[in-house]
Amino acid sequence: MPVSRMLLTVLLLTPCLISPVAGRDPDRAFPAAVQSLLERRCLRCHNEREPKGQLSLAQFASARRGGENGPAIVPLMPAESLLLDYVSGEQPEMPKEGRRLSAAEIATLRDWIADGAPWPDETILVDRDLPDLNWWSLQPLHQPPLPRPAPAAAGRLRTPIDSFVLAELSRHGLAFSPEADRRILIRRVYFDLIGLPPTTQAIARFVSDPDPHAYEKLLDRLLASPRYGERWSRHWLDLVHYGDTHGYDKDKPRPNAWPYRDYVISAFNADKPYQRFVREQLAGDVLWPDTSEAIVATGFLAAGPWDFIGHAEVPETKIDGQIARHLDRDDMVATTMSTFLSTTVQCAQCHHHKFDPISQDDYYSLQAVFAALDRADRPYDPGPGTAHRRVQLTARQRDLEAAQKSLQAQIEQKKTDAIRALEKKHKELHDRAQNESGSDRPRSAAAMGYHSQVARSPTTIKWVQVDLGRPVPLDHVLLFGADEYGWSDFGFPHRFKIEVANNEAFQQPRVLADHTAVAGPRPGARGLRFAGQGHSARFLRVTATGLWNRRRQGKPNTEDWIFALGELAVLSEGQLVTIHRVTAHDSIESPPAWSRQNLVDGIYGKFDLADLAEIEHGPTSPSNGYHSRMASAADTSKWVQVDLGAAHDLERIELVPARPTDWKDTPGFGFPVRFRLEADDDPAFTAPQLISDQQQRDVPNPGNRPVVFDPRGLKARYVRLSATRLWDRGGKQHALAVAEIIAWSGGVNVAKGAPVTALDSIDTGRWHRKFATDGFTSRTPLLSAAETLLTRTAASQVRNELQALTRQLAKRLDALLTPALRRQRDRLQSELAEVAAAQQALPTPQMVYAGTVHRGSGAFRGTGHNGGKPREIRVLSRGDITRPGQLVGPGTLAFMKHLPSRFSLAPDHAEGERRIALAEWITHPQNPLVWRSIANRVWQYHFGRGIVDTPNDLGRMGGEPSHPRLLDWLAVEMRDHGQSIKRLHWLICNSTVYRQTSDRNPRGLQTDSENLYLWRMNRRKLEAEAIRDTVLWVAGRLNQQMGGPGFRDFVLEKPEHSPHYEYHKYDPQNPAAHRRAVYRFLVRSQPQPFMDTLDCADPSLRVDKRNETLTALQALALLNNKFMVQMSHEFAQDLSIHHNGTAAQVTTAVQRALGREIRREERAALTAYARQHGLANACRLLFNLSEFTFVD
Repeated sequence: MPVSRMLLTVLLLTPCLISPVAGRDPDRAFPAAVQSLLERRCLRCHNEREPKGQLSLAQFASARRGGENGPAIVPLMPAESLLLDYVSGEQPEMPKEGRRLSAAEIATLRDWIADGAPWPDETILVDRDLPDLNWWSLQPLHQPPLPRPAPAAAGRLRTPIDSFVLAELSRHGLAFSPEADRRILIRRVYFDLIGLPPTTQAIARFVSDPDPHAYEKLLDRLLASPRYGERWSRHWLDLVHYGDTHGYDKDKPRPNAWPYRDYVISAFNADKPYQRFVREQLAGDVLWPDTSEAIVATGFLAAGPWDFIGHAEVPETKIDGQIARHLDRDDMVATTMSTFLSTTVQCAQCHHHKFDPISQDDYYSLQAVFAALDRADRPYDPGPGTAHRRVQLTARQRDLEAAQKSLQAQIEQKKTDAIRALEKKHKELHDRAQNESGSDRPRSAAAMGYHSQVARSPTTIKWVQVDLGRPVPLDHVLLFGADEYGWSDFGFPHRFKIEVANNEAFQQPRVLADHTAVAGPRPGARGLRFAGQGHSARFLRVTATGLWNRRRQGKPNTEDWIFALGELAVLSEGQLVTIHRVTAHDSIESPPAWSRQNLVDGIYGKFDLADLAEIEHGPTSPSNGYHSRMASAADTSKWVQVDLGAAHDLERIELVPARPTDWKDTPGFGFPVRFRLEADDDPAFTAPQLISDQQQRDVPNPGNRPVVFDPRGLKARYVRLSATRLWDRGGKQHALAVAEIIAWSGGVNVAKGAPVTALDSIDTGRWHRKFATDGFTSRTPLLSAAETLLTRTAASQVRNELQALTRQLAKRLDALLTPALRRQRDRLQSELAEVAAAQQALPTPQMVYAGTVHRGSGAFRGTGHNGGKPREIRVLSRGDITRPGQLVGPGTLAFMKHLPSRFSLAPDHAEGERRIALAEWITHPQNPLVWRSIANRVWQYHFGRGIVDTPNDLGRMGGEPSHPRLLDWLAVEMRDHGQSIKRLHWLICNSTVYRQTSDRNPRGLQTDSENLYLWRMNRRKLEAEAIRDTVLWVAGRLNQQMGGPGFRDFVLEKPEHSPHYEYHKYDPQNPAAHRRAVYRFLVRSQPQPFMDTLDCADPSLRVDKRNETLTALQALALLNNKFMVQMSHEFAQDLSIHHNGTAAQVTTAVQRALGREIRREERAALTAYARQHGLANACRLLFNLSEFTFVD
């Protein structure tokens, strides 16, 4: 080997002995021509995220290191640089796509390498292979000058809009059509602005009004009508795919989605400036936290579908959970950018956008904006004064807590060794009391109990209350802790009080227990018992004033403060009271573990009643119960009955499931799959009275829980359980078994010890028919619920010692304080109590399903000093969650040179600052997309087609504007004149182009058959909602109540799992369902068949323009749907009441339905038809006319 070659090899292989790359100066500038060439032609494949052939040309170090075949660049040595080999020759290997490099480009690379390949270390190349900014919608927005019309046409111009339209018409040899007559105009503008027809009287007044400004005044009245917001909010709700259910597999109801819908209606009615409207929906909760509407507005972020399984049932640590949350953020990003900017940013999820200048980095930077967000119910105050007052009180509370923390630090310094020893003993006793349970068996069910939303402060007030249905005398109130994260009293508040009242608002409450001044007792695993003190009440409330720190046992404290209870029970006159309803200040509602209803589900901390009875008394039963003989087929009839000795007024029947001790542990052993329960005075059951019929479908096995039936006051001597489908024991063996049959009458179990007969019985060992009434379950004596719970909550010796030591420790600590410190402590406690009382006196917040942070907290827990942080967002290779790449920060699109595309935020910034930055970027006056987008949408809803016919895509995949200067004029007019949508309506509706007739003419059809240049008004079909509302209005049945929860035009079945929405079972006569369609409860997975047939928007999709079809199904629906049939009868009934004679009735029917006078031949034909087929059928005929469903 030549010496020179050997020396070169040694130098290359020993970089540690000399400078990193011989001949290379890292401080020399990178030639712009080389950088541009590499970025344009190489970086698409050889980037840092997904380097083809393991070669990245993004940085000098990676290029020098090379890929699978060796170094791509060897400074000073072009012949050794593989990069030149790849791009040179007759058939170069690179680039794989596009044209080959020119000789000049190859020479540029060769000269650069020969010059030492200058490339500063800090220079990182990025893929510039993106479409350029040379597209009409991305150009700066300027108001164009008005075109000058020909003098002969100047008289037709009413608004500047007409100048632009007329200029296009003239260019194509066209002109405006004549103005529509007043009857057509009033009907057109009524439907356009409020979605309802004018009354016959309103039409007559307008048609005959001599005022030359009558039309302008009509516009003013309609824009001021509250019905305007109902109409135009529907368009907006289509865009954001609003729905009242989650969608996906478990399409569960969203009962608190409706406040966002009401917010949109209110915003349109108030003509809220568009910039404020947009900002409120993206970041209103952080920009204006003391206004209720700004919090409700964030319902926009949660309006779309949500995968219940992927979020509630799959943890975020699993791939499926990560995919669900990635898709959730994608929905937020896509909805935001398509709604406000008409941009298809979601196309850059897997790669750079193929048509628009949107990189993958841009897309994931937008995901980072929403990285902390989830969806959940969050509280808000409907009254603006209340919202402001709550913010004030919270701020005051925060200041007092800071002072209290400082005082506590001073007290810590004064503690003696003796006090610290007492504190250590106190903690040991506390831990022993907390872990005292009597059993280490697994929990009885997945349900945990009630769990509040997360608070940032331990002194935030939270409460939960129950409704007992009626005032009852109170024996005891029992509270049980939740068993979670290693704690037996997870979430139980340190300070709390229990109150009762006879009104739901808790005016003049009575206190059962008050532990708000000092820390109260803890339930441990056994629960707490509080005496009723002789009170009688209907409502009971537990208020937490010192929250619990949510954490796993043995882990450090967090900044999450919560209130949780495993179970709440009330005893009255020796019986467990049935609780009718649970309400709360807030709740995370995350079944099956946490929900308000789980507070009263019969799971006491960790166990159900049967488990508790066995824990307290041991397995002391001498019997298992009754067991039939085996049958080979499940559908075999078996029965067992009890003779009560005499006829009794039956109050309650209970079947206690068997759980034998001499077989494998099987709660619910032998319980029938289908059965009926009956009573009779004849043992042969010749005339049975049915108590319960469970034969239509399989009954879920009750496990350990007794099944209770209400005999509804039946009086009988015999009670019989008849099984028609038996329990499957396995091995083709089926049987009927129960531990005990209980019959309550006069508060006494009259079945105890009663004779039992049966079709058959095995009568052996621990099984016998007589054991069905022996007073024992399969494991314990048959104790009442009250007896079991009172035994469970009896104070133990450990807990008594703990309470005594708590009092002693409080005295010793009090003696430490100087008079000044004691006064300061008392003052702070007093002021905090005052703040707490003021907070509690505020009206109960309502809930809205909206964007929240880290699931259900309702307020961001922040970063840095506030604890918690947004999720990390990384660029995903090909959109694959398992292939994360580089980390990205919050940002947006890089198409506005004067606005940075990445947000400069402090390292410890709060999450809300990300959304504020995005909201400000979107609504910036120089952002051309936001103003062009909304101007185009408003135009579209008036004319049936936008100036750009792809309203959700103003990019290269969308259409180009038919009137580009008009669109820019409208956008600037909108931006610079109060951002008023109503002003835009007024300009459009008052224009000559809008007021034209929709009649066709030969010249127009020949030149512009699609009416692209608007030589006439478009005849348009009414949307599904407008058709339905108009049918109700014409029939005289439209309920114009505004706001509130949506009406349900279905019967909801099986809501606990996968709900069934049964539309065919709803009653069209129900007045509650006669409200405007905007208030309809929208189901995603099962659309309303009638509305769906009429092209109603699918709430699972972002709908920028409705389908407008004409099908036979629509004709059949308008003719035969039960709603149409019923409203035709209602219409006919109303006509019959107010008008005599068929001719007069059909005359009025045409006036109301079609907004015009009836013609002579129509009167004759309709009168004859009504007399032959009935007036209701004549009304149904009118509803099916195209004149009814179309607007000229």
